[in-house]
Amino acid sequence: MAPEQITNQINTNPQHSAPSHRRKERFFTVYNVIGIILCILFLPGFLISTTLLVGSLIHPDFPPSCFGYTPLMVETGSMIPLFDEEDLILVKNTAADATYQVGDVVCYHSGNSYVTHRIIEIAIDEDGNAVYTTKGDANNTPDREPVSPEQILGVYITHFEGWGKALLFIQTPVGMILCVMLPIFIVILLFTVPPRFADFINRRKQRAARRAAGDLAEGDAPDGQNENRL
Repeated sequence: MAPEQITNQINTNPQHSAPSHRRKERFFTVYNVIGIILCILFLPGFLISTTLLVGSLIHPDFPPSCFGYTPLMVETGSMIPLFDEEDLILVKNTAADATYQVGDVVCYHSGNSYVTHRIIEIAIDEDGNAVYTTKGDANNTPDREPVSPEQILGVYITHFEGWGKALLFIQTPVGMILCVMLPIFIVILLFTVPPRFADFINRRKQRAARRAAGDLAEGDAPDGQNENRL
């Protein structure tokens, strides 16, 4: 009887594809989650910044509003201690026929600027319309001119201490790039670079594995994998 030849073949193509694929999926999933979280964080700021910028370009003579609210920077200390110079105040826009009460802090148009003061008195003019006397909390005297409802932009809601300069910065070219374009660029990078990087690392590992397998096949087989003949 012819001798039976039994050969233990050397595996020259190790099965690295499945673990590598799983690592790639984990890598991609982690950066996907990071990208989604950053999208959620950046989206409100992006929408607000874009809306304010577009509003300031379309209506340069009016303060830009966003979702019914107008942010404004305080330029004087007339309302100390409620808010101070360089604070950012948030004004809720109101209709032209809205009514107000004594004690309301309103933002109204006066000349070439907007003033945010407190209503201290309400009177009725000869046409039966309400007119308001306003005064800054830190001022000793009321404002000179009464305020009509048509002048009022809205009612003060809240303020952010020291954030007024940030509002001005957003409206500059550099601020527009940082607040609008930079978040978009970061999100795009997070969704494009990590998958490409993972593919690059995976290809390098596969090439290294193939080279190691080729060197093993050309040299002596390790113990336990020699060709056996019966």
